[in-house]
Amino acid sequence: MQTNTYSPPVADVEIEPAKIEVPDIILKRIKNAWITGIVSGSITLIFTLIAMNGSQILGFSIWNLSDVALIFGLTFGIYKKSRACAVAMLAYFLLSKIIVIAQTGSFNGGILAIVFIYYYVYGVIGTFAYHKHLKENQ
Repeated sequence: MQTNTYSPPVADVEIEPAKIEVPDIILKRIKNAWITGIVSGSITLIFTLIAMNGSQILGFSIWNLSDVALIFGLTFGIYKKSRACAVAMLAYFLLSKIIVIAQTGSFNGGILAIVFIYYYVYGVIGTFAYHKHLKENQ
């Protein structure tokens, strides 16, 4: 029997990988973290836009647009279940609160900040648990 030398190679590859069932608690933690990121970015954007119109609010200025871009970028990363983005968001949020406290001497919006930190911590836990779950079930 003669083989066709011009036929494409054949590989034993699935067209669609098997769907791995992820526990709802893991997905919920990740979802809550990216929703928190959207809220945080939106609040920062609103205060920045108000400050750009001439009002002096909590030291916001046009430079805070870079914060908005960073927050939304990291939020998108969390949405895509990135561990690095979840850790970076938590670290960035904590660092920004420490800087604000150092500059103003007060903890403005402390209760809201604690709520955000809570969801960001669980976002980190969720993204790590997600990747661990995928690795264990492949």
